[in-house]
Amino acid sequence: MQARRTRRSAILASVLVMGLGLSSRVFAQDDFRAVITDHKPDGTLTVQADDGSSVVVTMTDTTKVRSSDGMRVRKMSSSVLVPGLRVKVHGEYTTGNQFAADRITFTREDLKTARAIQGGLVPTDQQVAANAKRIEENAQTIAQQQATLNQQARAIASNRSQIAANEQKMVATTGALANRISNLNDYDVLQSVTVYFANNKYMVAPKYRKELEQLATQAKGTTSYMIQVQGFASAVGPYALNQRLSMQRADAVTSILQQNGVPLPNVVVPAAMGITDQVASNKTAKGQAENRRAVVTLLQSKGIANK
Repeated sequence: MQARRTRRSAILASVLVMGLGLSSRVFAQDDFRAVITDHKPDGTLTVQADDGSSVVVTMTDTTKVRSSDGMRVRKMSSSVLVPGLRVKVHGEYTTGNQFAADRITFTREDLKTARAIQGGLVPTDQQVAANAKRIEENAQTIAQQQATLNQQARAIASNRSQIAANEQKMVATTGALANRISNLNDYDVLQSVTVYFANNKYMVAPKYRKELEQLATQAKGTTSYMIQVQGFASAVGPYALNQRLSMQRADAVTSILQQNGVPLPNVVVPAAMGITDQVASNKTAKGQAENRRAVVTLLQSKGIANK
């Protein structure tokens, strides 16, 4: 009798132990509902649980993915687990917010909703990328325009410096001219050449270049000679422009004389006469053309000439 009781106790103990083990295993299982917020390439899901917590769900090759539609259950690929899909996750927590899933289920309607959300997100992402590209292109364009503006600013500064230098040269010309020839009555005029220029130009035409070469040849055969060069402009347009043009025309003529053997000391400092001494009316094109000129005069000292 005692032996039977002992055996019964042993059996009851064994059943109790098995029951406790089974209860622990069942207790370890859990499930919750959530919305997928991210699906990483390694298969890991980040979900937002209904209680507001963020959970990282890991899947293995044995994790089952199922779509349920009433009584009908379909096996699905894990690729359908896209952000926006509402799911029910079954498995167990491992550490912290890590959850190992052995089964993930969702309804057909939830999948349709998630796909509709994805359909709206993809064009949005493409638009964002396109906008970012346009912003980058605009930034490059602005940088190029700024570089161009900086280059133009440097060019303007250089032009201003050149204009200032020319103006100083014009002022110096006036004083030097007065010092070199205080009284033209001390000289005889041997020859004079007038060179005409196109509008806003200071290049010497070939026919006038030939006349200047002949004048240079005559001068080199003359004792104690001086050559006076005066540049003029028509009284049309800005004053500063006309003053600069008259200087450039005088310089152009002087350069040709030097190229043909006339020493610079024998040339009176080229004079920028601007719009002074207009020889014709500027109301007509013909009159303006007559005023756009440089007058080159070969002079000889009267003292030498009278010997």
